[in-house]
Amino acid sequence: MAETALDRLMPGPDALARIRAEIDGYNAERPRVARQAQMRLAAYFAGWALVSAAICWPLVVGGYGRMFGLACVAILFSGYFLYDRAIAARDGFRQTLRDRLLPSLFGFVDDLRYSSNGSSRFLERMPGNEFLRRTDSRHRDLLSGTHEGFAFTLCETELSVGSGSKREVTFDGVIVAFQQENGFPGTLLAARRPGRLAKAIRGLFDDGRLTEIKSGDDGIDASHEFRSDDPQSAMPRVAAMAKALDYLSDVWPEGVVRIAVRHKDGFLLVPTKKDFFELPPIGVPLDFERHVQPMIADLMTLLATARLVSRI
Repeated sequence: MAETALDRLMPGPDALARIRAEIDGYNAERPRVARQAQMRLAAYFAGWALVSAAICWPLVVGGYGRMFGLACVAILFSGYFLYDRAIAARDGFRQTLRDRLLPSLFGFVDDLRYSSNGSSRFLERMPGNEFLRRTDSRHRDLLSGTHEGFAFTLCETELSVGSGSKREVTFDGVIVAFQQENGFPGTLLAARRPGRLAKAIRGLFDDGRLTEIKSGDDGIDASHEFRSDDPQSAMPRVAAMAKALDYLSDVWPEGVVRIAVRHKDGFLLVPTKKDFFELPPIGVPLDFERHVQPMIADLMTLLATARLVSRI
């Protein structure tokens, strides 16, 4: 059987042995940690229920309706705090494994840096509201490094506008930031709707100062949108960008896939609900083929597409 690109990226025998040892150690400890978390949860909430009853009963009997309402709010908040405390050790156990496992799993990435709590700094050079409306950002796992000379930063990110009840999520997925090999003299934005939205309302970008560009292909123009402040330089690039967008939309058809290029900076945005580097619930045994190996495939799909865009 011919060796695939993914096969070539699989960890070598020594690294694979270390990964499997980590998985075996995790699976051996997993039942004990899960059992302890359940016992803490039961003990905490038994005490919480008794204290809550001791506080609320006299207020009900005495007819203190206002104080009873305030007590209920305080009790609900305390219940959330206790739940968080009860499962903290369980979640910390899973995160510790990820901290050890991911550097070994992605050993083919040079200068690998991983953080479970990403930073917004990589977004500072990304085009603003003309590309995607946002006033706030939240970040989860962040991975950065260099693969075969291609430097990248990948982060699970949520972008939003507004706050409180008026908060609107405008993007939730993965952002890959990278450098363009040849650069672009201005700003070029590209986006593709999922198939079911291809004939939906036009206008994926908000900035009227950027010129809309037509590829000349009716099929592409029906489902893609391109805008730039330098249409002449952008025109030769849109067909290749459409191919990259089509590929990712087929793999992750959950929303509008976007590309932004500004001078040397490139950004690839793939909306998805998938948590790329998450482990299964602690009640599920961790399996290399089912849970770990797909992380490599997902990372390589994103990097391969980002590299393609960087060469356009």
